[in-house]
Amino acid sequence: MTDKRWKAVERELAKDLGVERIPVTGRQRDKHGADFEDGLVMYQAKHGYHMPDYLRDWLQGICATSNLHGKVGVVVWHGKRQARGDAIVMLRWSDWCDLHGRPTP
Repeated sequence: MTDKRWKAVERELAKDLGVERIPVTGRQRDKHGADFEDGLVMYQAKHGYHMPDYLRDWLQGICATSNLHGKVGVVVWHGKRQARGDAIVMLRWSDWCDLHGRPTP
């Protein structure tokens, strides 16, 4: 039997960081539980949801510019009437893995 695509994505992302996906049956997690975790971060992966075009455009733009300067592009999205501390930081997964550290084979 093959995994559903969303489950395979969770498994692949976890593998990128050298950890394992937390199966729902293996640990009773609530609706907003982690799909995988490491020593610092608990991750919930989403696959197939539409990201607004403006966020994708902003990320592509800052990544193109930052690459010219040898830096990592990040978008910080702050909603109206939202506390500054609740702003969302978005970067490419490959950049996160490079900054966070990949497992050694």
